[in-house]
Amino acid sequence: MTEPLPRFQRAKAALERFAPVFWLSSTSEINRTTGLVQVPTLGWRFSEPHPELKGMFTSVVRDAPRNIAWFFGERKNSLIMPSRLINESGPDGGDLRDLGTAISQRDQEFCIAASEDVELIIQAIAAQPAPPTAARLYVTQLARSSAEELLCVAESLTGEARVGMVFRAVGAPDVEVQLTALRWYPTRPETARRGPLAKVTLVGNGAGQISVKELLVSVPGR
Repeated sequence: MTEPLPRFQRAKAALERFAPVFWLSSTSEINRTTGLVQVPTLGWRFSEPHPELKGMFTSVVRDAPRNIAWFFGERKNSLIMPSRLINESGPDGGDLRDLGTAISQRDQEFCIAASEDVELIIQAIAAQPAPPTAARLYVTQLARSSAEELLCVAESLTGEARVGMVFRAVGAPDVEVQLTALRWYPTRPETARRGPLAKVTLVGNGAGQISVKELLVSVPGR
């Protein structure tokens, strides 16, 4: 009988359906020293930002578990953990690893319930339909900028950018702009490594907040 894959590998396979995983951390199911079930946590970072996936992860973490409340958050890394860790860590955040160890030692009933839930979360992530590939524009030069319009030289990371698409700036998530003009430059040997460059006009409230080295990701269905 084939042994089931460890949780780490199953989580990695589920996440990599959506994007390459650059870094992944998953608490082991059982502490090898004590034999106790551990408080499960799952953290990861994709090889590049994917803000279009935030809504999917938020809904999965809210709807898939059956036993306890869960938290999903994004900063440099994405993180899924029991809400209890956030609530008991205090205003300064505390050491979540030490807190998880303490909970494992005194509340195995909670740990078992959380372990069941995280399996449901991983299964739900694996079952989600992969969204359409988002177009990505990486701003390399600014030609003209105002509060509501940005003219820039950008690199398309996907080659799918087109006039009319709405983009959100990763570094300024409240800013949404519409691509209103797109002019591709001919590929030149000195730029081939970075892909084709284009002159792009982006219009929308807050366009002036977009800066050089900003990554813009298209908003699905917009």
